[in-house]
Amino acid sequence: MGLDQTAKLQSRKVDWKKYYSQDRKESEKEQAGVFQWRKHARLQVFMAREYKKQNPKEDTNAHSGNIDGLGFNGDDHKVVITKDVLERLEEAIKNDYYDYFASDGFFWGQQFQEEQVKEYRKMDLQFVKWCKKALEKGEVIEYSCSW
Repeated sequence: MGLDQTAKLQSRKVDWKKYYSQDRKESEKEQAGVFQWRKHARLQVFMAREYKKQNPKEDTNAHSGNIDGLGFNGDDHKVVITKDVLERLEEAIKNDYYDYFASDGFFWGQQFQEEQVKEYRKMDLQFVKWCKKALEKGEVIEYSCSW
């Protein structure tokens, strides 16, 4: 149990069997263009706020087990990464997600969120760079989570 987070192009279908394959070449090929985080609580708080902005009429408690503030959950609920979202994300990364403290979410890894911010910093910055290129090409990028 825990927080699994994924971002990819909307058009990209992932073969998860190949993604986690023991065949290194097959696995690396399938992992290209797919970003995955595990228990990156502050990224999730950031994305939960963005999800609420993109879906203002939706009751996010309905799919978070009525646990206030934990946001969206499941593959049917996605954040679309726009240029504006990306700018806010880049700023959040630069500030170590200072404004995105996870006050709840044991299964999110909120108990070690400071460490996760540092551990994922390089990947987060790679994600931002990848998104910029994809957006320039007119691609649609989606973030989803499961917990």
